[in-house]
Amino acid sequence: MSAAKEEDDSLVPTVREVQQKFADILGHDNGITWDLISPSQKNVLEEKLSQLHCHSNMFNWIWSNSIYSNGQSLTSLFFVMLVDNVRDYKLAEQSRSWRLYPVFRCRRCVDETGQASNMDCCMSYVTQYRSASSWKGFLKSNGFGSGLIVSPHLGVYKQIDGQVELKTYSTTEILYPDTVNLPITPESLKKASKMSIKHTKFVIQSDHPFRAIPVPVYDFCACEKMLNVILNPLSALQSSDVVDLSDSLLLFTNNVNNSRLGSLMKSNNNDPSILINHLRTVWNKIAEESIRIEDNVHLIRNGNGVPTKADLDNLFRLVDSKKNKKKSMEPKNPGNKPFDLPEIVSIRVKGEDINLREFGIYLKEHIASSESFDILISCMSEHLEVDTFKLIMQLTQTFVENVREEMCQILKYYFPTESILYQIILCISKHYPNWNFNEIEEHSSNILRRVRMFFASTGPNSRTEFLKKCKDCTGYYDKCNFT
Repeated sequence: MSAAKEEDDSLVPTVREVQQKFADILGHDNGITWDLISPSQKNVLEEKLSQLHCHSNMFNWIWSNSIYSNGQSLTSLFFVMLVDNVRDYKLAEQSRSWRLYPVFRCRRCVDETGQASNMDCCMSYVTQYRSASSWKGFLKSNGFGSGLIVSPHLGVYKQIDGQVELKTYSTTEILYPDTVNLPITPESLKKASKMSIKHTKFVIQSDHPFRAIPVPVYDFCACEKMLNVILNPLSALQSSDVVDLSDSLLLFTNNVNNSRLGSLMKSNNNDPSILINHLRTVWNKIAEESIRIEDNVHLIRNGNGVPTKADLDNLFRLVDSKKNKKKSMEPKNPGNKPFDLPEIVSIRVKGEDINLREFGIYLKEHIASSESFDILISCMSEHLEVDTFKLIMQLTQTFVENVREEMCQILKYYFPTESILYQIILCISKHYPNWNFNEIEEHSSNILRRVRMFFASTGPNSRTEFLKKCKDCTGYYDKCNFT
């Protein structure tokens, strides 16, 4: 082997190094982490899958499991690595020749309280190629081909003294000639780092049936530029731009607004610890909240639902149509600096500076995505009058301080300030589209009631009296009548 080749191979992380990085990103101590997506947020899951090489049925395979979680999608992402150049189980973790496959673990059964899922309870495992109703079935038939599979056991990233716990399994699955196997490999990561967009296609999404969205089409998996940055931070082949990086981070963040995080990573030499620390902060908040919730619950991160600023601007279109004068072009954020919650204390609305501290400390403490929150308030500042802006912030404060705690106890999961603010905006847009201050103020209690009803409908757990004993595991389950 030439010196250049040896140096090139040394840049490829081992199987264990790759799985350790994913454990740092996707796990939290020894807890099971879940992503919760409501039916109104299906686009988040669709966009996640668009980052991967996916079978056309992958979305349906995942969403079909929502019958076990009260109509919500409750999944956790993990990665399986297949090694076919060694036979010794002990050597598999040190291999630098591997194929990487994303897998979505979907919750089915829960423990006797109905609030948590045991490690040994029934789960579904969805890959790019097929869906399996058990771990045993997944290992037997997954579409990856033959070799040694290195994976966190049962798809749960657990760490012992900071080291991810991995297990190795043998698989003799034969790939048939018509099987399309599109794994992520060290070679495909390098290819993705060098190449640009091949062409663009137009896709109609479920939440916008009359609007085609331009989607870039690559010769590689869309998220591979981002994965190369994370898995090969010292590689000289880092050409991922901020847009590519930001869009792909949705795979890990469950949030469509990641441009600030992507910019920060890029400006710091693609340092993956920035993503890890960001996610750890979010999971720590969720973990702290779960301690305060009665019963034993797992860590559930909801999709905050906050769309891009362009979509939010569209929400406020009726406000602008009622105006007889042109929209003011006065900058609401002088210097065009990105909002940063640890520092920002005020926002300018129609020439008036509004101190955000006047809406209470709890509103700020429970923000999970500062970027999504800032998009919401900056968009409000551009479209709404001062009194209406303040009223909506006061409604958000009231919900955070008086309703949120009760809902967390009932639903057994954490939902942040930006989710509440966005649902209040949606409610007003739907029921009081004129955005009239007096009308909104008069119906404030109705707005809070409707938003409370929305969050009540997003609980993934069935009532304990409806749970049935599973014949295949120690847990219980219930099937809802809607998907």
